[in-house]
Amino acid sequence: MKPHATPESEIARKLKFLGMDEPQLAALRAAKPMIESSLGLALDRFYARVSANPETARHFRDAAHIDHAKHKQMDHWSLIATGKFDQDYIDGVTRIGKIHAKLGVEPQWYIGGYSLIMEELVKTIIETELGGFGRGRKATKTAASIAAVLKAAMLDMDYSISVYLDALYQERAKAEAEQARLKAEQDKALAALEQALTGLSEGDLGSTISEPLAPEFDQLKLNYNSSVAKLNDVFIDIVASINQSNSDTREVSAATADMARRTEKQAAALEETAAAIEQISTVARQSAERTNEARQVVDKTAEQAAHSGETVTEAIAAMGKIEGSSKKITQIISVIDEISFQTNLLALNAGVEAARAGDAGLGFAVVAREVRELAQRSASAAKEIKQLIETSFNDVLTGVSLVNKTGAALTSIGGQVRVISEHFVSISQSAQEQSLGISEINTAVSSMDQITQQNAAMVEQTNAATQNLLGINQTLAGLAARFTVSGKGSHAMAQDRFASVA
Repeated sequence: MKPHATPESEIARKLKFLGMDEPQLAALRAAKPMIESSLGLALDRFYARVSANPETARHFRDAAHIDHAKHKQMDHWSLIATGKFDQDYIDGVTRIGKIHAKLGVEPQWYIGGYSLIMEELVKTIIETELGGFGRGRKATKTAASIAAVLKAAMLDMDYSISVYLDALYQERAKAEAEQARLKAEQDKALAALEQALTGLSEGDLGSTISEPLAPEFDQLKLNYNSSVAKLNDVFIDIVASINQSNSDTREVSAATADMARRTEKQAAALEETAAAIEQISTVARQSAERTNEARQVVDKTAEQAAHSGETVTEAIAAMGKIEGSSKKITQIISVIDEISFQTNLLALNAGVEAARAGDAGLGFAVVAREVRELAQRSASAAKEIKQLIETSFNDVLTGVSLVNKTGAALTSIGGQVRVISEHFVSISQSAQEQSLGISEINTAVSSMDQITQQNAAMVEQTNAATQNLLGINQTLAGLAARFTVSGKGSHAMAQDRFASVA
């Protein structure tokens, strides 16, 4: 079949080449009864020959198998006799061809079988069409001639095809010989490659292909040896990188562990600092509250001091009034003392006069004496009262002086209390600002504590990752130690690995 040709188009092309037009297809359909009537005898003769020939008889198990094949072939010829070379015909021919190919039936037996069948069909058709009185011998002779011609044509076709197939067989033999040579060279190359790959699989990166190979495998040999050499160089760099990575990872691991310890200490210190600042913040807040309360007390004290100053002023005024009253009382007592003195003089004069009067003046003398005594007592009382008034006056003066001093002191205290109040206001504001600042510091320290805790956790994770990386590097070092690089044995590499991780 030509490339890209469908079975339908291929059948149409062949029918056109054979000249199988509609009239011939109609003639084929008209001959269907004769084909079917003579086909049984033709197939019997064919399978008798098949059974007698060892080369063809081996394709059948028993008589039942031959009978099954005979019925299948009769069905196929009935399909041919319809003149419909459609998809059913194509499927039937394809199926039969594949079965014969599977059994190994050679083309010559196809051609021989068709010669026997065509001989019987030609005889039947000619004898049927030309039979009759006086033409029987001629029809038989004609059928025999046509059958002979068909057999000769089939024989010639058989031999030509055999020559063609022999030529193909010789070409195929040459191709198989060339293929065998190529296979031997390929097997040699594969064996060399397998040996080199075996050494490579065992870790020998110096395992190269050294034996000579066929020219077509020189490039493979060159590519393999070049690849192994490059792989050897790469593993040398990998080993050096693993050793350097181990060293760097150990340093990073030590630094990370040290940083983790310092971070933990810093976190603990920050936590203690946060707690201390929290206490300081509480104390500062309490101090601010107490300062505010003290300021309020001082304000009240200033107000009371101001009221006390007013009271002292009133007391000074009252003392002044008492002082004035004492002066007036002293003046009155002086008058009383003067009256007593005068009364005493009068009583004395009266006594003198009564004495001069004699008995007539005795009563008057008694009265004068009593008056004089009363005057003396009045003078004595006035003197005592005067002394008491003077003492009281001195005490009042002392009290006035003390009250004045108290007023001055209260005035000074009021001023100082006002100054203290102002200072307490400033202290209260400062305490509030200090409390606010400490609160902000506490917030910042708490934030720093959280950040430090996070940093500590991150450092621990980094330390764990570094430890994992160190384990991976050790695993890589162990894997690399399985290979022999640049003539350096795996034992030496293993020593390098253990030295690098020690």
